[in-house]
This record gives sequence, structure tokens and C-alpha cells, in this order.
Amino acid sequence: MAELIIRQGPDSGTRFKIEQELILGRSSHSRANDPGFFRLSDAEISRQHMRIFQKGEGYFVEDLHSTNGTLLHGKFLQPGDARELKDGDELYLGNSQAVFRLRDVPATQSSVVDFDLAPVKTSQVRTGELHVISKDEDQPDVSMIVDASQILMQLRDKVSEDAELNKELVKRMQAMIQVSIALGAITDLEELLAKIMQLIFEIFEGADRAFVVAYKAKTNQFHPLIMRNRDSEIPPEEEIALSRTIINQVLEQKHALMLMDALGDQRFSNHDSIQDLSIRSVICAPLLYENDVLGLIQIDTRQSSHVFTAEDLDVLTGISAQMAISMKNSQLYQEIEGLFEGFVTASVQAIEARDPSTAGHSFRVADHTEQLAMAVDRTNEYGLSDTTFSREQIQEVRYAALLHDFGKVGVREHILTKAKKLYPHEMAELKLRIKYAQACLERKAYKDSVDMYQNEGLSPDEFQLRQKQLDEKLQQEIARLNEFLVMILEVNEPEHLYDKNTGRLHEVNDYRFTDHDEQEIQLLTDFEFSVLSFSRGSLNPEERREIESHVSHTFEFLSLIPWTGQFEGIPDIAHAHHEKLDGTGYPQGLMADQIPVQSRIMAIADIYDALTAGDRPYRSGVPTETALQVIENEVKIGKLDEQLFRVFVESESYKLREN
Repeated sequence: MAELIIRQGPDSGTRFKIEQELILGRSSHSRANDPGFFRLSDAEISRQHMRIFQKGEGYFVEDLHSTNGTLLHGKFLQPGDARELKDGDELYLGNSQAVFRLRDVPATQSSVVDFDLAPVKTSQVRTGELHVISKDEDQPDVSMIVDASQILMQLRDKVSEDAELNKELVKRMQAMIQVSIALGAITDLEELLAKIMQLIFEIFEGADRAFVVAYKAKTNQFHPLIMRNRDSEIPPEEEIALSRTIINQVLEQKHALMLMDALGDQRFSNHDSIQDLSIRSVICAPLLYENDVLGLIQIDTRQSSHVFTAEDLDVLTGISAQMAISMKNSQLYQEIEGLFEGFVTASVQAIEARDPSTAGHSFRVADHTEQLAMAVDRTNEYGLSDTTFSREQIQEVRYAALLHDFGKVGVREHILTKAKKLYPHEMAELKLRIKYAQACLERKAYKDSVDMYQNEGLSPDEFQLRQKQLDEKLQQEIARLNEFLVMILEVNEPEHLYDKNTGRLHEVNDYRFTDHDEQEIQLLTDFEFSVLSFSRGSLNPEERREIESHVSHTFEFLSLIPWTGQFEGIPDIAHAHHEKLDGTGYPQGLMADQIPVQSRIMAIADIYDALTAGDRPYRSGVPTETALQVIENEVKIGKLDEQLFRVFVESESYKLREN
């Protein structure tokens, strides 16, 4: 058995059972005694407007030469041309709209997608800006239920011999292909959802509002992803209220649902939100990936002149299937991105654990670098208006900054942690040699005193005078050794600027003493003199070369990683972060135009943090003003990029962001 339900018009809510034949019109005389004739109150329909009849196993509809015509699938029926009806087909006659239902088609009685039904049991969750409420309520009929997993089969079955109908079907399938192409290239979920909303309003011209809600089966919670009006965003305080019955149908039964006329349906006359929002028609489909429901997408309209059709529900279901794949891809991409982020973070922490004094350096450099890159992207000054960075490029330079010192894994730890020019054990040996020199001087003074007493035949007064002279000479030598030690400790500091022309370190280097075997010994070895006479820094040339090699090690390591296209520049960016515009940098000695702008940005961030870090073993951190002055001096002599430095200062990219 079948029935026809009037969803819109003066007779809204009326149901007609169809046995062998049903004729609709407004005549009250000629067919008054015909049991198959039913009168409608719509003044725009003809006396005998249309008929529906059973033929074989199917039902057919034909227009009875009505004045205003009968529409099926949005097309006027030719009088006398019978067309077969399927469950859920919509018919328009006059000001009325009806839906054909086959009562023997399995269809669970379920609720429509609603926004604020009767005040019954509710559960809610607030995430982000939007509020999702699920409600239990009575179970009014929906206009149509579609098995989402069979949507493509249904589209195939709709192919008709009628060229006009096929044209409409092709148009809708092309719309779905357009969505598929657009969504296939997007991995960012926010961008993906924005694109979906744009396409939704292009494809469904009568749609006034659309929203997407994610569903987590493990926690049975809903998460609002996006909600849009046709011409504006939904205010943050707006709520999304979902019918519990609809949730069961869409999420548990994996059905797509349609309500053709919510406002005209008398069963919803007491629902304030339906009346307030003037919601006329709703379609809702699950986001189905394989056998998992990721959420749902709902579209509604407030236009009395537009009611969603079965074909609209088909298209939305097809879109939701593609959208679910894109969302799953986006989710997987984010998981991979999170996995990589964790790998990078763990790698950096492992490297910095070898040198606790520099802990946090890579993260701070990444923070400064990212902020400066974003500031450069925004600025139109200093000739940088053409220098722009996409979201992916910002992420690329951030990863390069995080990993810029990864090659230090190949540098020996004692060099990484070297705090002064001489290692502690080298300084201890030098101090011991000075004490030994003092002991040798004291021994020699004692021996000279004994020899003088035994061999020179001095009177007591003469001996006492000579002994006093020997003691004074010994104390002078001991004082000189102590002075040498103070000098050595001073020049051993990496910040000490030693001038070989005026420095007195050569006096220490020239000093000799005699041991108990009468062997002459240098107080300062040639190696110690070489190290201590460095103009600045704690590393000798060999150690500095090893430290500088970390950049090459970083490049070699990063080059082994099969980066995706958007991150393929990471090895080169990290490789050039110690290059200088005048070619004096390392390891490649690149000139200005050869250095990537991302590397120039990182160079400023790296130097700034190295200067201001307060926990370095070889020196204390300097104030921000001093650090900026040091960098500016480097800019003035042509080593660092002036334009980027100006943006660094004006944007205050040197300030760490608060977590």
C-alpha cells in the first residue's frame, strides 16, 4: 500500500491512502461520490488536477490537463504522460507540496533533525565556540530515510531514458565531482570545512544554514566543527540542538534524513525554535567512513518557496561520503603531523640533554624564527612586501629552526660543554705546575742558604744580611708566580679580549724554573699559551672547526629524511643559518643572494638567543638592549640582513610568546 502526504499548503498534514487509484482536485460535485477522489482546499489547483494509480507492482502519476500543472522532480508532467513514482518522490500542485510514500518500504519512524525540541532529557558538551545539545523527544515521521552506504547505487538507478531528467542528474553528479576534486587536495581541517561550506551554498541554492558536527564513538560526545549562515558566520553564543532520535538514526543506523516542511507540519507547531527560525526544510546525512560514523552534516532552509527534494538528499549523502574521506585523511594527516612533531621534540630534547646549559635554545630559536617569519609576511615595509610565507612555509621554517643544531650529536660532549679556554683538568695541571715552581724556588733558596753558610765563611751579621736578601728575592718570585696565576685566570675567561701587543701573557710564556734535577721547565706550555692567547671565546681552532661542523652534520642528517614537498627546504634552511651576507659565515661561505631568506631570519633569532641566554657556562646572558645592539653592529658591517632586523625589532619578535 502507498500514501500521499501533504506537507505544504492549506491541507498540510493530510494523508491519503492509495489503493488502486487516487484523484486530487477541488471539485465538489462531479466526483463527489467517487471513492477514489479527494478534494483539496488549494484554490490554485484544477477541479481534477492529477491522479496516482497502481499498475502492476508500481505506482504512477499523471497530470489531468490541469491549468497550473503538476511538478515531479522539479519538471512539469505532460498531460496524459504517466510517470512512475518512487518512495519519497515530491509532487507540487498549485500551492501545495506532497510526498509519495510506499508503506511497505522498511522505514523506522524517527524524528527530524531539530534544533530545540520539547524540554526533555538533554546532554550537552561545549567545545570551542559552538554549543551542541542532544535531546530526547517524541518520534514524528521524517519525510525520507536513505541508507547512506547505498547512495551511489541509488544515483545509478535514477538514470532515465528522459534526456531532461538525465541532464539534471548529470548536473548533480558533476556537483559531487566538484566537491570531490576540491576536497581531495585539502589536508587542513579548518580550510577543508570552510571549503565545504562554500560549496554547500553553491550547490544548494535554497540553503540558508549549514553545520558540521563531529562525533566520537568512544566518549559518545559531539564536537561542533563549523556552522555558517549563507551570508555570515554563526555567532559564538549560538547553540546547535540535535534531536536524540535523529542522532540514533544518523549515527547509529547510518541513515540520511529529510524533513520537507518543518514549519507547515502541524506536529511541530509547538516547537518554538522551528517557529522562531522559520525552518521550512531540513536534510541531514552521516559522515560515514567505511563502517565508522565521524559525525553529521545538516542543511536547512527558511524559504517558503524552497523545499529540499529527494535528489537534494542524494547529493548531500554523496557529499557527506566524500567529506568523510577527506576528514579522515585530514585526521590521519594531523596524526602523522603530531607524530612528527613529537619526534622532532624528542630529538631536540635528546640533543640538548647532552648539554644541559643550552636546554631550551632550539625551542626559543624556533619561537623567535616563527614570529619573525610571520611578521615579515605581514609587513609592507623595508622592501619586504613581496616576501610572503604560506602556513606550510611558516611550519617549514619552524621545523628547520627546531632542528638547526641537531648535528651537534656528532660533536664530542666535552667540547659542547667547554666553559673556558682551558678545560678544568688543564687548568688544574697548570695551577699544580705553578705550585711546583714555587716549591722549587723555595728548595733552591734553602739550598743556596745552606751552601752560603757552609762555604763562604760569613760572619753572623753578614750571613743574616745575605739570608734576608735571599728571602726577599724568594718572596718576589712567589709574588710574581701569584701574579701570573691571576693573569692566567683572567685570560682564561672566554669573554676576555686579549691583545697580543699589550698583553703580558708572553712574560708567563718566557718564564722558566729549575726543578730538583736541575732541569729547566717552562711555566706555561706552548699549547697553553696558544689557547690562552685567543682573542675571544673558549674554543681553540680545532675545537671551533668541530663545533662548526655541526651544521654540516645537521644537513647530512636532515637530508636523509624523506620530506614531503612542503618541507623539502628544511635541510637547506638549517644548513645556511650560520652564513653571513659578506661570505664570512660557515660552512659554505655563501654570499647574500645565495642565502635563503628563511636562513637569514633564523640567523638573527639564533644570535639573539645565544646572547640573551643566561645559562651558558662560558658567559652570562646580556640584556635585550645589549643583544639588539650587538646584532645591529653585525648589520652595520654587512653580516646580517638589515630589513629583517628592523622587522625583528619593530614586531618585538624577540619576546617569547606566553604559553
